Amino acid sequence: MSSKQTKLKKERQQFWQMAIETWQDSGMSVSKFCKAEGLSEGTFYSWRKKLSGGHSQQTKQINSNPSAFIEVAIPKNDHTPIELVLSSGHTLRIRSFADNKILSNVLSVLRRAGLC
Repeated sequence: MSSKQTKLKKERQQFWQMAIETWQDSGMSVSKFCKAEGLSEGTFYSWRKKLSGGHSQQTKQINSNPSAFIEVAIPKNDHTPIELVLSSGHTLRIRSFADNKILSNVLSVLRRAGLC
C-alpha cells in the first residue's frame, strides 16, 4: 500500500471515529443521526464494528487516544485553500492567506458547535 493510500485510510478512520463519537454524544438513533448527517447507515455500522473491534494497531491507537485535532500542512501556494472535513461530512475551504483572527473565531464557533 502506498503512503498516499495509507494516509487516506488513516483519514477515513479518523473521520468515522469522530462521526461515531459525535453520534454517541448526540443521543440520537443511528438511523436518525445518519440521515441528519447525510451518512450511509450501512457504512456507519461497518465502521463502528471495525473501530470497536480494534482490528489493526492503527485502530487501537485511535481508540485509545482519540483526538479532535489532525495535523495540517499549510500549502506553499497562497492560492490553494485549506480544506477541513468536519465531523458532519461537510468540507470547509479557507484561503491560506485568511486572517488568523477570523480563522481562530471560525474554529472556536465550530468547536462550540461540536463540529471539530
